[in-house]
Amino acid sequence: MTILQVRHLNIAFGDHTVISDASFEVRQGETVALLGGSGSGKSVTGLALIGLLKGARTSGEILFKGQPLPLADDKAMSRLRGRHISFVFQEPMTALNPLHTIGRQIAEVQRIHFGKSDKKQVCELLSLVGLRRASERLNAYPHELSGGERQRVVLAIALAAHPDLLIADEPTTALDVTLQQQILALLKRLQKKLNLTIILISHNPAVVYSLAQRCYKIEGGKIMPTALTKPTPLSCQHRVTQAPSLMQVKDLSVSYGPFKALSPICFDVPQGKTLAIVGESGSGKTSLGYALTRLVPSTGQVFWNKTDVMALSIKEFNKLRSEIQIVFQDPFLSLNPRFSVEQIICEGLKIHRHLQGVPLMKVIQQVGLSADLLARYPHELSGGQRQRVALARALILRPKLLVLDEPTSALDAQNCQIVLDLLKKLQDELHLSYVLISHDMSVVAQMADKLIVLKDGCVVEQGEAFHIFAHPKQPYTKKLLQAAFFT
Repeated sequence: MTILQVRHLNIAFGDHTVISDASFEVRQGETVALLGGSGSGKSVTGLALIGLLKGARTSGEILFKGQPLPLADDKAMSRLRGRHISFVFQEPMTALNPLHTIGRQIAEVQRIHFGKSDKKQVCELLSLVGLRRASERLNAYPHELSGGERQRVVLAIALAAHPDLLIADEPTTALDVTLQQQILALLKRLQKKLNLTIILISHNPAVVYSLAQRCYKIEGGKIMPTALTKPTPLSCQHRVTQAPSLMQVKDLSVSYGPFKALSPICFDVPQGKTLAIVGESGSGKTSLGYALTRLVPSTGQVFWNKTDVMALSIKEFNKLRSEIQIVFQDPFLSLNPRFSVEQIICEGLKIHRHLQGVPLMKVIQQVGLSADLLARYPHELSGGQRQRVALARALILRPKLLVLDEPTSALDAQNCQIVLDLLKKLQDELHLSYVLISHDMSVVAQMADKLIVLKDGCVVEQGEAFHIFAHPKQPYTKKLLQAAFFT
């Protein structure tokens, strides 16, 4: 039985056509994927299916259970949304109300559609989506949950009114590989248990292959059926890592009050090479990167040019910040929205006035940005362009070491590869050293010379990246590799 039919759908913003004459169908109980890169129109199509696309011109016909959806009637669509068709938005932290407890947010959906709700029903829903200690977490707020837990809560809200069709927009984006597997396994269980029909929106072919029965690819404004492609296991190349140490770290640890985020750790960063730090969410990766750049309090020793920078005052260390730069995980949040691209890139030179920095046009050329973007603001750029601006802001100061915190986590496969190729090119040309923080083992396989595996703030395994990929010794490392389709 066909539950959803889309006939000759057109979506345009002003003079720009995003989707042109698209037709596809979804059958009851199956998972159909919409696969495409950033800006291809995946999310726009999903929002159009439930009448949430504002500011766009749409035409065509959308049939749900054989009846045209009343997209122009907000009241009628409000009765359908949640009750018959639910939507899981891409970023759970922004989809959840930060001022309400998770229990209240789930109960609200049930009251809207059924006129009542009770604590038992809410607990059952949270247990259904695999949230541990559900009864104890009802009064928790979104910021008190991990990324994987927030994703489960968003799923619980979407399922609260027992919908027939679930539209999931990038449900595993920015989650580490083991959390991705958990969420995908959860969706499979829910589909079987509740006889759900799922439309999966994703840029990740591996996620699509794992969950979908059929796939449509969105490219150039067209939506066309495409075959599911099994991910190819990746391997880490053997690279020579004999190089002098640029930085030596001894017994570095990070604590937040009584909570120990990072237990004492020792390692060297080789000159002109890449040291990768991998692990699940909460393993201490970002805390390590912040400690190296003195953005969080820490203990231990970090030697730079034979000087323990941890013993320096902040004023003294600030003079070294031009040599040790960090590129943050989310470039949109780390870029000043009131500054133009030119102002953002050049801001560091105003602080480090003693520097003869890289000329602006040269650094723009190095990161592959065009000069016409200099007058734009962050919201006017794509994800890949913002990542390049963040890189240019660091590179203009002529650093020797870059700490890269999840530099590709929010990018589609095409933009991810573009950024990785750029990082390799810059490393070769400028002889840069990288500390690469990532949960994506495919990224690590391409970039890493040395590797440290973290779990719960402790080192599980470390050494040459090639040897760890080829012969992982610890069960946890094997688990990470298996989750990333390596074995």
